[in-house]
Amino acid sequence: MIMKAVVFAYHDMGCTGLNALINAGFEITAVFTHADSPNENHFHGSVAQTAQDKGIPVFMPEDINQPACLEQLGALAPDAIFCFSYRQVLSQQILSCARFGAFNVHASLLPAYRGRAHLNWVLIKGETETGVTLHRMTSRPDSGPILAQQAVSITAEDDAFSLHTKLVAMAGDKLASWLPALREGRLIEQRQDEAKASCFGRRKPEDGQINWAESAENIHNLIRALASPWPGAFSEANGKRYIVWKSHFSREPHTDAPGTILSTDPLVVACAAGTLEIVTGQCEEGVKLSGAELGRRMGMAKGQISVK
Repeated sequence: MIMKAVVFAYHDMGCTGLNALINAGFEITAVFTHADSPNENHFHGSVAQTAQDKGIPVFMPEDINQPACLEQLGALAPDAIFCFSYRQVLSQQILSCARFGAFNVHASLLPAYRGRAHLNWVLIKGETETGVTLHRMTSRPDSGPILAQQAVSITAEDDAFSLHTKLVAMAGDKLASWLPALREGRLIEQRQDEAKASCFGRRKPEDGQINWAESAENIHNLIRALASPWPGAFSEANGKRYIVWKSHFSREPHTDAPGTILSTDPLVVACAAGTLEIVTGQCEEGVKLSGAELGRRMGMAKGQISVK
């Protein structure tokens, strides 16, 4: 049976999901996506271009829940709706347009890490595992019954980009079998356990400020969670901001105040518990530098406590 689908998608996960639907034999009648923001780093693939290359109509409404869009979706009369990293919440009216329902791929092991920035949050929280989840959409985002899941390990070397790449690849791999099984009614829905649910909310660039009164391990996790192409974790020295792109941490105890520069080559900073080596960083305007060169450029000195 050929199933007609309308797709709501953005970013790399959106391109992967769209291609997976096409490869699984779904008829895509329309794709809704977002215009790229001029304030963002556009390192990701373009859903709009992917759809246009396949001859699929593309729409970019500012408000998907406006009456004109609802009327348009009603006229399309899709059998199913699929959502991949789309940034607007779809109303119940939209979800109800699809005869067989609406389905979302979320890059976490639901019910854990619902909502925004789940990729960053699992790293910030020091998790060693996350995953991808296919679930039925309901009026509560990321809360509908689970149809399939696959775990993805988080290694000590992973940062935001490497984990993002793993999750997108895993989604593409699993959708190749999940989508035919969904169409044929072979996936069994399981209600989410609300007792295990978590949601930490969206993040803003200013949330990347390093608090040296945290443990070195927590600061290291923040740094890798915001590594390039994300905006980066940052601090200040001598009144100037700098970004930390890569770090190592040690749990070795010390007696210095948090923020004290313990060494300039390598560049090591005291934390509330343990120490953090800044391996790679960047002045607010400039190129990436070694920690030692960054310290020189920022005028840091051993024993200085001007680091915020």
